Amino acid sequence: MKPYVSVIIAALNEEEAIGKVINDVPRQIADEIIVVDNGSTDRTAEVAAVAGARVVTEPQPGYGRAFARAALAFC
Repeated sequence: MKPYVSVIIAALNEEEAIGKVINDVPRQIADEIIVVDNGSTDRTAEVAAVAGARVVTEPQPGYGRAFARAALAFC
């Protein structure tokens, strides 16, 4: 039985790059991609969603906070 694999990407103002990053994740490995929008002021969340990622928001800045919010997305 194959384990369920989630890829978590923390992002802040990555509108131009996030779509390519998501598309470069091997789909045969990742069952889902979660992008944590960490207070972006651009269209990062929108572009990530269009690219197929599940988007969660963490308005408080910080890498650790972004990943803690992603962990809560599993609950």
